[in-house]
Amino acid sequence: MFYREFKSPAIVRSGDHIIEDLDELLKSSHLYFPSKILVTQENLFQIFKHRLNVCNFYDMIFVKGGSTDEVPGLIEQMKRTPEALVVAFGGGSVLDLVKYCASKNDSPYITVPSTLSNDAVYSCVSRLTNNGKKTSYGVQPPMGIIVDFDIVRQSPKELLLAGVADIFSNFSACQDWLLSHNNTGETINEIAFMLAKQSAYPLYDYTEKDLTTNKFLFDLTNGIITSGLSMIISGNTRGTSGSEHLISHAIDEFYPNHSTIHGIQVGWAHRYIQNHLRRDEYEANRINVFFDRIGLSDVIEQLIPWKDDDFNMLIPFAKQIRNRYTIFDTL
Repeated sequence: MFYREFKSPAIVRSGDHIIEDLDELLKSSHLYFPSKILVTQENLFQIFKHRLNVCNFYDMIFVKGGSTDEVPGLIEQMKRTPEALVVAFGGGSVLDLVKYCASKNDSPYITVPSTLSNDAVYSCVSRLTNNGKKTSYGVQPPMGIIVDFDIVRQSPKELLLAGVADIFSNFSACQDWLLSHNNTGETINEIAFMLAKQSAYPLYDYTEKDLTTNKFLFDLTNGIITSGLSMIISGNTRGTSGSEHLISHAIDEFYPNHSTIHGIQVGWAHRYIQNHLRRDEYEANRINVFFDRIGLSDVIEQLIPWKDDDFNMLIPFAKQIRNRYTIFDTL
């Protein structure tokens, strides 16, 4: 009898001022390692060093993040302490670099995000720049996630809203998945489909004034983890990355000088697709009201250099990103 197996995280903890209790949190989850290595950006470490220094790291490795250029050096440093737990502390660029290197080196690692701007916190995909081009790589997900709300709430509002838009776009991705199922016969993993959508529902309840509350950060954290679990169960990003992500990746690849935060680009594309390409007035109105209420509409207006009239011009580039059936294939 065959069962699909997947790795669930051994520890998921979130709350205020918990990074100082890292050793105790690991022990309470029966995770024992002879040493720990911190991988982060130097400027980020300087901001939080008074809190990180109490965690008894055997070594600290400073990286820039986001590029394969640093992969050989980081893997070499990991090999010096093969039994150590690697602790990735930072934004998506640092987490993606560590995820890739730890997977290549078969090193145990956990993620400690400094912000919640996308689902890099817990996923089986790493996005890194290779020879000037953003590329996706399959990786092993982290064995644990520690989210210190006091650290995360100090990140820019735009990054938290990017996280909201990235998770909220799962609704668009699931619509594309269902469209492909109906038009091409593509199989839907119903557990992954359910988790992808469920990760976004709790975010509906919030407004812009809630962005620094523990309740919002808790739901965003769990939305990101649930979204990542959807990818791990399905073995792909079908429920979390559809036509809206193809637009964002196309901007990064073909118009890098006009790109901005990934989640904000995804949010812009999601809203346009819902308003102009899908024939669902109810859903279009719902996303417009939510984006206005949470503050995403203003941030999109500030950060996205593209006009709605430019969108159709981007579609042919988006279709080159990945061989994935979406709403674009019906136009």
